[in-house]
Amino acid sequence: MDYTEFLDQLEQLQQLKHFQHRDGFYFLPGRSEIVDDRQNKVKIMEKKFKIAYKGIKKIARVPFVRAVFVCNTLSGPGLDDDSDIDVFVIVKHGRLWLARIFVTLKLSLFGLRRTKRRIKNKICLSFYLADDSLNLEKVAIENDSSAEALAKVDIYLMYWLAQLIPFYDPENLLSSLQKANIWVSKFLPNAFQPYDLIVKFKVGENGFGFKLKNFFEKVWQGGYGDMIEAQAKGAQQAKMKMNYMSVQNANDTRVVINDKMLKFHESDRREEYKRAWLERCGLLNID
Repeated sequence: MDYTEFLDQLEQLQQLKHFQHRDGFYFLPGRSEIVDDRQNKVKIMEKKFKIAYKGIKKIARVPFVRAVFVCNTLSGPGLDDDSDIDVFVIVKHGRLWLARIFVTLKLSLFGLRRTKRRIKNKICLSFYLADDSLNLEKVAIENDSSAEALAKVDIYLMYWLAQLIPFYDPENLLSSLQKANIWVSKFLPNAFQPYDLIVKFKVGENGFGFKLKNFFEKVWQGGYGDMIEAQAKGAQQAKMKMNYMSVQNANDTRVVINDKMLKFHESDRREEYKRAWLERCGLLNID
């Protein structure tokens, strides 16, 4: 479908009263107030993008960090002024624990890391993934991409993948991530597109910080790197085990702790969002 056909389809849907239109925005009937809300959020997003850029510049200089994406509310419609800034970090395989400990320490040192008491405009470091384990179907709340109905798949995860914003991605891992999660295209065939972030928010690889990063990556490769990776893992796991309020031992995918993925979504609302989404689809008679 080209752009002209797309506009024709929108016009037909509007005539059928499936959609309404105002100020260049399309919305479901009776929801015109979201247009003003959207315009206000553009201002909030600009401010948060500047903070994200500042934090991701520091994360990008940590050894073995391969890509950093902004995700969740800042890349979707749920943005508000009091929210934090969620990032998704891809790390060289075999160095996940080492990279995480340095990312955490660095953002803590500069006062940019989200904590229980400091949330607004802070960087939330809740998802790390190894670069050789990019398929996220294994953490879907319903792991059944062979299903024919959307009721059997993780709709939130699919949109989460489609809305990642690559602030730091020198190796184009966004493309690799999309290819690894091609199962999404069965239900959202146009979800995966190249993302052209405006230049002022793209984190480059110039400067002394990246020379230092390359130096430590060479020093910490091989057996010596494996040793300090094991030490970093042991120290962090010991601390994690002391968090008795965590759901890390539950038989689900809210929290995942292993050498390929570190995912800390204690308050995972995917089931709630899925139910709301299916109810909306039901109102529109969409199968």
